Amino acid sequence: MPRAGNHWSGIGLASVAAGPVFVLTAALADLYLKLPAPIVIEPQSVLLLVGLCLPAMVIGTIVALPINGVGALAMLAFGGSFAPARSRTAWALAGGILGGVGVWLFETDANFSFAVVATSVFCGWLSSWSDAGIADA
Repeated sequence: MPRAGNHWSGIGLASVAAGPVFVLTAALADLYLKLPAPIVIEPQSVLLLVGLCLPAMVIGTIVALPINGVGALAMLAFGGSFAPARSRTAWALAGGILGGVGVWLFETDANFSFAVVATSVFCGWLSSWSDAGIADA
């Protein structure tokens, strides 16, 4: 079984990236929901989106660090007795399931729901990274 200490880099990176990934996926979901109307992207909108990523990084890290830490420890424990749970795909799937359960419990709107699930999948996948490689290395 891989050691939990090896995954702190992946957990930290996933936590720092969670806020910007959430902001970007929420913006993409908003654009998608406007289809089939033409999508016009203005330069000031892009600058605003990039400007929102810094505060989102700070807030996202505060929110995501405990969630990613507990999820990684749970996946490490589960992977100790069930070898397929050590793969990056299993970690991403676990993140997506937990994000989906949160969205289902709180019944949020479409943009927020997509952003939460997409960020959860990304964070689960990235948390499986360790200094020695992927979880089953």
